[in-house]
Amino acid sequence: MSVLQKNYQIIATAFPPIGEKIKLFWGHQDFTDLMQDLLYNTRGHSRMGFTLDVAAALLELQDLHDRTFPQFKQVSLNARALSHRSTDS
Repeated sequence: MSVLQKNYQIIATAFPPIGEKIKLFWGHQDFTDLMQDLLYNTRGHSRMGFTLDVAAALLELQDLHDRTFPQFKQVSLNARALSHRSTDS
């Protein structure tokens, strides 16, 4: 079983709607956006979080997607700020 299949199965078993989104968004910018939304709390309120196996599977899928589709890799907020600052000069 591939890394993709193994991690997808862990996520889809625990959270079928997230599994469906992963299948739908794989290979697109929407996948990167989904991972950012799932892995980082940007909503300003507490969230329950994922079990360790699901969180690890999400991170591994994010890494695999970044390596397979580098054009969609999420740029860190610090890198964006530096890039924006350098274009303002």
